[in-house]
Amino acid sequence: MLKKVELEKAQDIILNHVTVLPGESLPLLQALGRIVCEDIIAEHDLPPYAQAAMDGYAVPEGGGPYQVIERLLPGEMPTASLSSGQTVGVVTGGPLPDGVVAVVPQEATELRGEYITFNKAIVPGSNIKPSGENFRKGDLLVRQGACLSPGMAGVLAAYGRNEVTVYRKPRVAILSLGPDIVSCRETPMPGQTRDSNGLHLAALVMQEQGQVISVEVAGTDNANQMGKRFQELLHCSDILITIGGAAYGVSDQAFPLIKQSRAELLFWEIKIKPGSHSGAASFGEKLVISLSGNPAACAVGYHLLVAPVLRAMQNLKPYQTRLSAVSDNVFLKKGGSRRFLLASVACEHLGWRVKILPGQKSSMTKAFLRECNALIDLPEGHPPVKKGEELSVIILKSAYGEETIDEKDSQLI
Repeated sequence: MLKKVELEKAQDIILNHVTVLPGESLPLLQALGRIVCEDIIAEHDLPPYAQAAMDGYAVPEGGGPYQVIERLLPGEMPTASLSSGQTVGVVTGGPLPDGVVAVVPQEATELRGEYITFNKAIVPGSNIKPSGENFRKGDLLVRQGACLSPGMAGVLAAYGRNEVTVYRKPRVAILSLGPDIVSCRETPMPGQTRDSNGLHLAALVMQEQGQVISVEVAGTDNANQMGKRFQELLHCSDILITIGGAAYGVSDQAFPLIKQSRAELLFWEIKIKPGSHSGAASFGEKLVISLSGNPAACAVGYHLLVAPVLRAMQNLKPYQTRLSAVSDNVFLKKGGSRRFLLASVACEHLGWRVKILPGQKSSMTKAFLRECNALIDLPEGHPPVKKGEELSVIILKSAYGEETIDEKDSQLI
């Protein structure tokens, strides 16, 4: 097992133990927001035949007047081809007869008995939706790795696709450690603290299309009870996240619990602040990731260690977008380990700007009430941050909009 490793080394170690999850076929509405695991190809042209773009009359080459030989209603197919001097009444989206060169708008014609006249010049191809106007047979409709959007679902429905194959959601269990930690539903006694980290991480996991199967607090369970529950959670999940107790203190439980489980320890502690007390282990194809119990450190650890795994399990690029942004304010601390600051980033008319959020101590949660959508990456030994300074920023998923949380998943919290 490696100790006190660089962040990139820790990330590589974890990702080397990730297995892409299998696919499952779901109805389109249930698959919205999920990651498609196959290329989907157009099986035919869309539209499959020429259609009228408006209500009117299909006309052939040559001048009028035109004899109306047929009037089509919605859903009806033409029974004859057009010859010179003939026309067929058509409806918006309806099929066109062979021999048509244009559709004349109904309101632009004059009907006299069985004939129509049209005084303006006919423009070939006008008011016609040609076959394959949207897609040609063989076109790529949805690429493997795409997040299924409402628009994609609509196109697939137009092709008669009722279901789509998507990657299975990673199953995630969350276990908060420490005899002083109680459920967020309980009233804490003196010396106890409600577990807010569990719910926070569960919501973040759901944004990455993870399925939260359990959010629990170990509380005052003894070592045997915790070990048994640890194994049960590991058995039914792809990732088990432990929160708190990840240092080497007398009462810290994460490291002994993982050793007791006979999981393979991958590394322990990483060279960053906050979140240095983080570690990982593997148990077959399953992963255990231990995060700090301090709220800010827990959140940073999630974004740097857990979120990349959730994406990799769904065959996505694991790392978030990194860019340069100009700081809107200052951060006076200097030096020390590589540091990550909770921040809010936005693209303005002059480029990307980033604001350092209040409450940067590991134990603080002030930044969570703001639009915390980025991490600022300050190198080891960094000087104080000045206003107007260009900084390296990691954009978090929320910068591109929140994913919908499953109602069924939210009831587990």
